[in-house]
Amino acid sequence: MRKHPAGWAEIGPRGIARMLLVAAIGCLPAAAVGAERPPNILWISAEDLSADTLGCYGGQAHTPRLDALARGGLRYDAAFSAAPVCAPSRSAIITGVMPTTLGSLPMRCRATPPAFVAGLPRLLRAAGYYCTNNVKTDYNFDRSFDAGWNESSGKAHWRKRPDRAQPFFAVFNFTVTHESGLFGDKAAEPRSRLPAEARRRAADVRVPPYYPDTPVVREALAVRQELAAALDADVGRVLDELAADGLADDTIVFFWGDHGEGIPHGKRSLTEHGLRVPLLVHVPPRFTTATLPGGGAARGGTGNLVSLMDLGPTALDLAAVAIPEWMEGRSFLGGHAAVRDVVMGARDRMDAAPGFGRSVRDGRFRYVRHFLPWIGGDDLPAYADGVPITGELRAARQAGTLPAGAAWFSRSSRPAEELHDAGADPHEIRDLAPLPDSQADLVRLRESLRTWMRSTRDTGILPEPILRREAARAGSEWAIFHPADAAADAAALARYDAILATAWSVADAHPAEFFAPRLVDREPAVRYWAACGTGWAAVREAGGGGAAAERLVPLLADPEPVVRIAAADWLLRSAAASHSEAAIDVLAAEMRSADPEVRMAALVTIDGVGPAAQRLWREAAALEFDKTEEYSRRTVERIRAKLRADSPAEAPN
Repeated sequence: MRKHPAGWAEIGPRGIARMLLVAAIGCLPAAAVGAERPPNILWISAEDLSADTLGCYGGQAHTPRLDALARGGLRYDAAFSAAPVCAPSRSAIITGVMPTTLGSLPMRCRATPPAFVAGLPRLLRAAGYYCTNNVKTDYNFDRSFDAGWNESSGKAHWRKRPDRAQPFFAVFNFTVTHESGLFGDKAAEPRSRLPAEARRRAADVRVPPYYPDTPVVREALAVRQELAAALDADVGRVLDELAADGLADDTIVFFWGDHGEGIPHGKRSLTEHGLRVPLLVHVPPRFTTATLPGGGAARGGTGNLVSLMDLGPTALDLAAVAIPEWMEGRSFLGGHAAVRDVVMGARDRMDAAPGFGRSVRDGRFRYVRHFLPWIGGDDLPAYADGVPITGELRAARQAGTLPAGAAWFSRSSRPAEELHDAGADPHEIRDLAPLPDSQADLVRLRESLRTWMRSTRDTGILPEPILRREAARAGSEWAIFHPADAAADAAALARYDAILATAWSVADAHPAEFFAPRLVDREPAVRYWAACGTGWAAVREAGGGGAAAERLVPLLADPEPVVRIAAADWLLRSAAASHSEAAIDVLAAEMRSADPEVRMAALVTIDGVGPAAQRLWREAAALEFDKTEEYSRRTVERIRAKLRADSPAEAPN
């Protein structure tokens, strides 16, 4: 960010909204003031695509059109998504703000952005652009957010603008490389359209060391490469339309993937495989101001760090539109282009599966912080079961045949932090965090993460039921820690620091005594994290349970539902048999809560603790949810499957 978020609070949402409007109107493109015509801007995006799949990045896929785009323009070799899954990544792209700041990180949430945050197309429209999106939105926001498109549909196109002299911002999103392409025979049709030179034999693919080398894995990787070839043809059709309209010399073209490969270790993972994406930019020769930081020409490969959050600010810069102060992204190409020192990545809940991790990537290293160390390597949501590689990893783990590079999948817990040399070890096989020679880099990046979380007031430290409830009161998730006056802001920051300190401590494996004072703290989120820290200590004790688990018993009557659920969860996990019935009673009550976030938290816990909550399976299996509670419904389906396996004759359909 260009300024501390406290500055936003001092100005207030209405004041910033006025500033935004004045900036947009006062910085019209050059054409509006009689100079040369501003550039058209074309974004072509792909789903679930790692950089190293494409030919121009050294991959095995047949991608001649994208390779040509790279040869004639810029290839970014260190571009990363803000999150390793689509909706939070696209939240960052459309706003230029991290989803951690806006509370839009958990998958398929419905965050409410503050009033002053406008979608990129709204800013460009105010500057005279015609803006179209074909076809995906998926921003993780509620209905209060209107990105500002002239048209967003499967038929949206620059050709529909009423004035052919009007500059356009057009987006085309292609889904052919999505994870679901590996489900059943879904890939058959796009693969059938490929020329012979684009087909790939399973025997010829390179199997990375983080997978078992089996025929099924090889076939899945070959299909992924062929789907990338089908994508290349889709991209070619859009570029051909641009040329046919005589607009190629007037249009700056961006191609990017929304996050990494849609297979285990890629999508949903804070790894190079999950976060590093292709980013190609073609700038026609006449746009001489579209330069790299320091004035370099927009040609060739560059190792400059880029976040996809920077796409919006860069488009504004190229269009000569002021970049709003509230944007956390920065321009990487144009008059205000700058070079990043680090790129941040983040993940929280993925579908119903819990998660909370953060990543810092500099020019060489990737640092990862795991806030929930008890989550094992196989934390994939049910949706990923459709990918054949998922089954192969599980079969190899069961058989004891996972290769050394796939140890990540078999781990039952995670270290508090990891450090990988992304240059020397791009597959991130060797964790440098424990090594004495790596401590300086480890400490530097650890502090970089903590400083960033505090300065942006990363909303991930609030359990999701608390986050949504407080957002409803404050007006947005952002507003929770950004009150309107300076005195309240100081109190909000003090509150933030207390929660962050407790959340940060959980993964450091402190004994239960460390968290004892925090279990009775006035702040519910502090009590929640203290319960997690205490529970994690309890399961690490010899035999489980013991004195650490006893400390959780009073929290079964805590006034905050998510704290009660956490206490019940850890009591069941730590095998505190004398309190299991009380824990079960808590979960039984909360799975019927009027709060949908609380309901889902209780159901996920019932599913997660397995047979310890078996008494609740039949009651949970009888619950029905509509499409607005998709992940509660999916969790209930998992519980029904357990019930069928346990008592097939009695299980409900």
